[in-house]
Amino acid sequence: MIPAPKKLIKLGGTFQLPESGKIFSKIESFNVAKMLKQELSKRGKDFSIVSHSQNGSTFELLLDKNLVNHPQGYKIVVQGSKVSFVAATNQGLFYAFQTFRQLLSERNGTLESVLIEDEPDFENRAFMLDISRDRVPKMETLQGLVDLLSELKYNQFQLYMEHTFAYEKHEKVWKDYSPMTHEEILELDEYCRERFVELVPNQNCFGHLEKWLMHDEYKHLAECPDGFVFPWGIPSGPFSLSPAVEESLKFVGSLLGELLPHFSSTKVNVGADETFDLGLGRSKELCERLGKGRVYLNFLLGLYEIVKRHGKSMMFWGDIIKNYPELVGELPKDVIALLWGYEEDHPYESECELFASKGVSFYVCPGTSSWNSFVGRLDNALGNIRNAIQNGKKFNALGFLLTDWGDNGHPQHLAVSIIPIVYAASLGWNSSVDLPTSELLKEVDFHIFRTESLSEKLFTLGNMYKKLSVQLPNASVYFTALMFPERFLENLDALNEKDVETVRESLEQIESVCRELFKLRNESNEIFVDGIVNNAEMLKLAMEWILLAKRFGRIDRIDESIWKDFTTRFIRIIEEYKNLWLESNRPGGLSQSVEKLTRLLRLRQQARSTQ
Repeated sequence: MIPAPKKLIKLGGTFQLPESGKIFSKIESFNVAKMLKQELSKRGKDFSIVSHSQNGSTFELLLDKNLVNHPQGYKIVVQGSKVSFVAATNQGLFYAFQTFRQLLSERNGTLESVLIEDEPDFENRAFMLDISRDRVPKMETLQGLVDLLSELKYNQFQLYMEHTFAYEKHEKVWKDYSPMTHEEILELDEYCRERFVELVPNQNCFGHLEKWLMHDEYKHLAECPDGFVFPWGIPSGPFSLSPAVEESLKFVGSLLGELLPHFSSTKVNVGADETFDLGLGRSKELCERLGKGRVYLNFLLGLYEIVKRHGKSMMFWGDIIKNYPELVGELPKDVIALLWGYEEDHPYESECELFASKGVSFYVCPGTSSWNSFVGRLDNALGNIRNAIQNGKKFNALGFLLTDWGDNGHPQHLAVSIIPIVYAASLGWNSSVDLPTSELLKEVDFHIFRTESLSEKLFTLGNMYKKLSVQLPNASVYFTALMFPERFLENLDALNEKDVETVRESLEQIESVCRELFKLRNESNEIFVDGIVNNAEMLKLAMEWILLAKRFGRIDRIDESIWKDFTTRFIRIIEEYKNLWLESNRPGGLSQSVEKLTRLLRLRQQARSTQ
């Protein structure tokens, strides 16, 4: 079962699920009883719900705070001819139901008599999906994801937004991206609540607003209206709001005033991460006078006041304020800092200790490592999650937030993130059970992919990044080579001859894995298999491009017939990518994603045209 329950005691004997029977439930637990009835109906069983008498019922749902203290805890007693769910709240009953569903699946209706007692280690178990890097899922995709998260006992969900909510007076910003509408948020919020998942609004309110600030109507709010250069040397357009512009907070206030009423959540994530341009433009004099940390904190406190006017608790990314430890203690005691870092060796211990010592509540926020990789960096993801959750537990974090970003066009399909999603759910609920990788993959195959060995194939693909001598933070060399070919060509000598041989061997392995994946494809997992294969073929393209670059040295020197064959396969894979995208996601943003994916083809055209 995932997550594994805290205590399971075998009582002796078995329980056989009958063909029909009764479910006893009081009115207050009727919704969970309906879920149980629906699950039994899917298995061909005919059950009715009653409230007048427990006698003769096969299932009983009991709410009793004297028997279960934790509001999310539960007990399941399977004995003789009866199954009892006991909890202090309906949320606890819902989690008992989810555990029982998995028991039924694993035992095929014949269960050992057991007592299960369970409750979570982390009160808040959250997942965040990036919907601002071109890919905005359809409603049915989001609802399916919520179903998965709730089965895994996540209880919070965030949609990371920069420009993908349909603000009434700002159509120019979102019109090409098929944004979430007001009604859709209301509908999704209700869908989440029915499954005991809190849909937490997430609107970046400081940095990462380039999709807004690129337009003339908003440039007066920008820190650097004419752009700036990132610390790693890449030019950027306007990026952050300027704390030196009085209207900046008024602008944020108007956005949150429209957005927040559509969420029942008591929280809001205002972002405020990676303000790289702070102090480089309009706030330069202010930062020189007060210090950059103080200017940042003052703007953050302005965001806090806006959030408090709406009666919400403010969440924000902690990556900037942590650089000013002397200021951390000045944060209001009711904020929630989100401590993120996506490498296996991220210093979670020291960061958690800092915020804990200052009395500031925090979540630990590892990542799926799916982005900037095509097929994930799975060993890194598992190590990153383990590091975060173990240190979060040690320093009493309020919760964890697993992040799934979509950098550079979000080319990875959702399947690539499934193994980390399951692992974080497992460890975050019961940190005493750290499943060995082989067991984790079996659980994912059985409960999610519904076939044997699919996870093993994905895990093989997701660890190919490790075989090269060059390792990059937050990305794989293969992804960087294909998506940023100019930068790759400038550093071509970083890969040695042993790396070239590794690439050749990996290419053969991918072809073998893809053949095996197609054999595992069935109606219940085809969207997963097709997505994994499509991303694997992108990885193959990256490997083939690396071999061509190492062989010919320059892109314009590659033989025309070789390039033509490469381009034909490239275009086919992109067409498959488009089709898969549109099955699960909205059309807005697709063309922008494809443009990023095909940068290499344009580079070749440019190189040939200048000869």
